[in-house]
Amino acid sequence: MFPASWDRTLAILLPGVPRALQIRDAANAMFVLAEKWPVTYGRAYQRALAFCAGAIEGRCPASRARLAFIAAAREANVPLLA
Repeated sequence: MFPASWDRTLAILLPGVPRALQIRDAANAMFVLAEKWPVTYGRAYQRALAFCAGAIEGRCPASRARLAFIAAAREANVPLLA
């Protein structure tokens, strides 16, 4: 079983959101992807959803979900601040 929290927080800027969002774990990332993400298609987006779900369920390391989330941000042109 793997922990779902990340070793480092990510800050992202979403269109129409006036301040940066702090993403601290796979559950928070999954919520942002499902509810606030500007682009709901694409390979990196689908992989990020899958890896975040896997991390939440303890099937994969949180670090893999974090990397998949970063790839989804790049795919959607979502700026990463940290």
